[in-house]
Amino acid sequence: MNQLITILIIIASTSVCGQNKAFDHRVFDQEIDTLQNELIIDISKANLRIRKLDSTYKQLRNPEISYLLALKKIKFHGAYGDLARVKFEINKAKRFLFFFKAKAQDKLYLDLYTLVYENANKDYSKLIRKVNILIDKSDPIDRYFLMQCHLVLASSYNELGDFDHAIQEIESSKKIAGQLNNEAFEYNVSNSAGQIYFFKNSIKNALVEFEAAKKMAQKNKWKYLEQYSNSCIGEVYLYSGQLDIAKSYFDLVLKNEEKTELRDLYQLYGCLEYYYELKNNSDSSYYYSIKRNETDDLLEDLRNENLVFELEKDFQLESQKYLLDEEKNKNQQLRFILVLILICIVIIISVSYLFIRQKSDSNRLLYQQKAEIDQKNKEISNSLSIKESLLKEIHHRVKNNLQVVSSILNLQARNVKDPEALRIIEEGKERIRAIALIHNQLHLNDDSAYVEMGSYLNKLINQMGESFSSYNKKIVVKVNVEEINLAIDYAVPVGLILCELLSNSYKHAFKNREEGTIEIELKNNPEKSLQYELQFKDNGVGYSGKTAFLEQSSTGVEIIGAFIQQLDANYSYINQEDGFGMFIQFTIADRHSKDN
Repeated sequence: MNQLITILIIIASTSVCGQNKAFDHRVFDQEIDTLQNELIIDISKANLRIRKLDSTYKQLRNPEISYLLALKKIKFHGAYGDLARVKFEINKAKRFLFFFKAKAQDKLYLDLYTLVYENANKDYSKLIRKVNILIDKSDPIDRYFLMQCHLVLASSYNELGDFDHAIQEIESSKKIAGQLNNEAFEYNVSNSAGQIYFFKNSIKNALVEFEAAKKMAQKNKWKYLEQYSNSCIGEVYLYSGQLDIAKSYFDLVLKNEEKTELRDLYQLYGCLEYYYELKNNSDSSYYYSIKRNETDDLLEDLRNENLVFELEKDFQLESQKYLLDEEKNKNQQLRFILVLILICIVIIISVSYLFIRQKSDSNRLLYQQKAEIDQKNKEISNSLSIKESLLKEIHHRVKNNLQVVSSILNLQARNVKDPEALRIIEEGKERIRAIALIHNQLHLNDDSAYVEMGSYLNKLINQMGESFSSYNKKIVVKVNVEEINLAIDYAVPVGLILCELLSNSYKHAFKNREEGTIEIELKNNPEKSLQYELQFKDNGVGYSGKTAFLEQSSTGVEIIGAFIQQLDANYSYINQEDGFGMFIQFTIADRHSKDN
């Protein structure tokens, strides 16, 4: 029996290998250094490199690599202000520390990032004390870590209004960046210095720092950073009252929007919104307000895309774990069978006993695994159900908030005597009600991602008819809409275009007439499944302006033109003896199709 135990130990020991595969530290460190620079120079490239490193090293299942990558992901998500992902990566990094003995210096990085994240209550005095403790603990050879600590201290003193200490910390950061001989770090420090001087209202010094950062970006052909520097310089001139100079820098950024990070475009559009507000140009201010909100949506999409990537990666790792466990069980079965074959020559009864016992253990393990998988599937199903409910609740609350805005406009309208101002408020109310109707439709739908256009357009038309009932005209609206489901990105533009066209017809098409007809048709192009055709016409007096209909300088027409452009649609005017008509043709992206 002792021989049997010895054989089992020898066979079992052969399976304990290849758990933590070695990796080339030199190559990995070079990748991390490159990623470190890209987190400053080009955040989009940094995102791609993080995914590449995840894909390359995940099969090694090495906790040290996972820990170091988690540290870089903390900086990446912090750059986008995604605090939820920062917290997620901090917790992941802490878990990885249980599986390997990390260097004391590497732990300090996690301590620093954790301190910055946990300072949500804005206790900057406490943060300053704790960062100084980290500096005392740090290895003086690691200048990069010391530079980051001084930048955190500079920002904290700046928040406390202690500009003298903030400048001292910036100067310490500059000195270290120069010692590192890395212009990306020097750019980052100069940009931080510019922000502090700007906050101090030291315009001259702020411009010196931002111009120095811009020269470094131009020298190294860092297009994204050059764009960001132009935006920062323009912002300094804007808030110092030098509007024309500020606009010239904003124009430089607008010329190369494709070479500008989304987060920097968000800053730019906010500055332009304020610039045109100062210039009393409400249309342009509103336009850049819309652009800023759209950019914010794109940033949110990017955060969600990164979140989906992480969830898919975790799911794959979990799947691999199950496969590895299953393979391990199969190998155990083979080893036991081999042992049984060797022992059966000596004692048949022992072989039979061991075989039956092994089969019983294997079946019990399989049942246990099946129960775990069923539990996981149940948790995933519950999670999806909760997310769907949350999405419906969001649409419901958006609809309620829009109704509140409409009610506020009603209250405001009671005190407005100017007919033109009253007209603008009423038009705004109609647009808000049209958007609220979409969110109400999404809240009521089983599928909260798509709008059933037939039901929505009929409700919109009835709503518009009630709004213009005071005109005392018998206007018949004929609607022919196929069974079409559009994502909200397309339903909103289509709804608002029809809202403006209907409003235009009600107001202008039937002057000196008591009755009229409006025809609306929305259908799918039978030759192209993702292409849709919207037709609108009335039998009123028609349009007789000197310019084309969409070239008029009115808010409603500009809204129609803007949403046609957003849909990337083709349009034409319908030739008919009486009345006015438009034909709009647009194609939806394949990813927005409900069939996919």
